Amino acid sequence: MAAPTPTGLVTDFLARWTDPGGLDAAIRDTFLPITVWENVGLATTTGPEEAIALNAGFEAQFGVETIRVEVRAIAAVGNKVLTERLDHMVDGTGKVLLSAAVMGIFEVEGDRIAAWRDYFDSAGALVLQAQAGQDHAGQNQDGQNPDGQGHG
Repeated sequence: MAAPTPTGLVTDFLARWTDPGGLDAAIRDTFLPITVWENVGLATTTGPEEAIALNAGFEAQFGVETIRVEVRAIAAVGNKVLTERLDHMVDGTGKVLLSAAVMGIFEVEGDRIAAWRDYFDSAGALVLQAQAGQDHAGQNQDGQNPDGQGHG
C-alpha cells in the first residue's frame, strides 16, 4: 500500500481526535522519536511520549476528553501541510469547553509527522485555566471542600 499524501495523513491525524484517547493514539502512530510539536508561546515537546504527557496534563487540568476539529482550509506545498482549524475542546458530557481558532503547519516524512507547529491566541486557554482554578478553589487534596463534601 502506498504512503498517504501529506494532506491525507494530516486529515486522518486530525480526524482521530474525536474519539476518547484519539489524539494520543494518533500521536503514537504518526510521530517519529524526534518529532517536535510546538504550541507556539506555550509548550514544545520532542517525540511521542513528551507530546502525550503534555496532552495528559492539559486533559487533567481542564477536563478535556476529546477535540472536535473543524478544518476550515488545508493546503500543501511539497511535504508541508498548512491548516486553518477551529479546535473544539469537549468534556466527557459532550460540552464544548473552549473553541480555539488555530493555524498549524505539519512537516511530513513518508507516513510520519516530523514537525508540527500550532499558532493561536492563547487568551482562550488562559480563560479556561482560570475557570478550572475556580472550579477547584476551596478543595483540599482529595477533592473535598473543607466541610467534607465533594464538589459538584
